[in-house]
This record gives sequence, C-alpha cells and structure tokens, in this order.
Amino acid sequence: MAQTYTHSPKPFGGPISFVIKGDKLTVDSGRKVHEVQLGAVDTVRMTYEPGRLAQKSFRTKVIMKDGKSFAFNSLNWKSLVEAQELTQEYRAFVQALCDTIARANPQARFVAGKPWGLWVPTSALAVASLLTMVYLIWQALQMGATGVALIGALLGVVGVWQIEPMIRLNKPRPFRSGALPEEMLPKAG
Repeated sequence: MAQTYTHSPKPFGGPISFVIKGDKLTVDSGRKVHEVQLGAVDTVRMTYEPGRLAQKSFRTKVIMKDGKSFAFNSLNWKSLVEAQELTQEYRAFVQALCDTIARANPQARFVAGKPWGLWVPTSALAVASLLTMVYLIWQALQMGATGVALIGALLGVVGVWQIEPMIRLNKPRPFRSGALPEEMLPKAG
C-alpha cells in the first residue's frame, strides 16, 4: 500500500504531494513530477523550524548521493495568516519514509538538528546576544533607568522563549530510522 503526504509548504503556491511506493518516492509539485529512488538517499535530516504566528514547524530534508535534495514540513498553509499543523500525517509519513530509506539503503544516515557548521555559530551568537542584553540591563539599573531595564528584561525573556528551543532542539545528533526523535515531531495528542 502506498504511503502519501500532501501539504502546502508556503502561504502562496500550490500543494506538493509525496507518495512512497516500494522503494520509490514520487514528488508531485503540480508543475513537475519527480521519481526518487530511495536507495540513492545519503542523509535524512530532521529539524525544528520556528514557525510564523507562534506556530511550530518541523522539517525533514532528504539529501541524495548526487547532492540533490528535497524537503517537506509539518505545516499546511491555507492562506497568508492560516496554517494547519499536520501532526498525525507528518509523523506517519516521516516514519514510513525513514523505514523505507533504511531498507533501500542501510548505509543512509539519519540526523536530527542543524549541521555543526551552522549550529555552533548560531548558538554562540544567541548566547552572546543574551549576555549583551544582561549587561545592558545591569547598566540601565546602575544608571537608575528602571523602565529601560524592565523593557530590556522583557525583550530578554521573549528572546530566550524564541531562541532556546531553536538551539536545544537543533543540536546535531544521529538517530535510528526505527527510533525517530520525538522532539523533532509535532506533539501527538
């Protein structure tokens, strides 16, 4: 039986459909149809992508041995302001895709998080920004500018709330196809 997944990855544009049949994946964007041999997959990377409008988005990127890639995420955009989280559909499709890839190519790598070369500088910049904010708040308090310090503290809390999951969840680490990282999937509920 074929496993399918369809979503609109952007607020504008049409849906993209993915169909797993045997060891092949058909990707239909409405304009083009591509057949992907899943035995030619080199890496599957799952990431957390902060979504717009307080929505969480999870992304799976499949990189082929020839360097080509495709990706899909857990949100289905219905308009510029409305997105639906495809929790069950995304979870089921990612599991089926990873299982099929592992069978078709036992050497395929499964990785959660961003590449080290992107994660390390992003994390360092985030920590440096938060430390700078703490220093500026301290300076404002030293000068008696309590209102400025409170605004700085509020901005710092919002920054931590937005940045912390991006850093924590996107730390690079391997996983097995049979044990997908729960933190990289929308919450089943």
